[in-house]
Amino acid sequence: MADNRSPEQIIGALIEGKPRSEMMAVLARLENGGASIYRSFAKSERNAKAREALLAGAAREEENAKLLLLMTTPKLACEKCHSELPLSAEAFACSFQCTFCPTCTDGYHNVCPNCGGDLEKRILAAHP
Repeated sequence: MADNRSPEQIIGALIEGKPRSEMMAVLARLENGGASIYRSFAKSERNAKAREALLAGAAREEENAKLLLLMTTPKLACEKCHSELPLSAEAFACSFQCTFCPTCTDGYHNVCPNCGGDLEKRILAAHP
């Protein structure tokens, strides 16, 4: 039986209904896969300009993957006081996963000193 869905629909089905952090983790893996495909195309490309463009595309995909990985990888210690924050501990994090204990978060008035984003209670989803 043929699958008549578009590639976008197939990718959408991979993340549908998942929490945002899981969607981002899946997308990071897809970005890494895309980078590999770009590099594979570049290996067989005889036109130097086209090869450069494909390698540049691969680099962009890898950067996207790094960003998404950064934004989905929980930290296990407070970035200010360095107290341990196991995944079961109460902690606060910004969108980039800058992570702080409750005391340090209060001292920063719930604003990340690194990016200026809101420090919100850390909610963890399954991490691949």
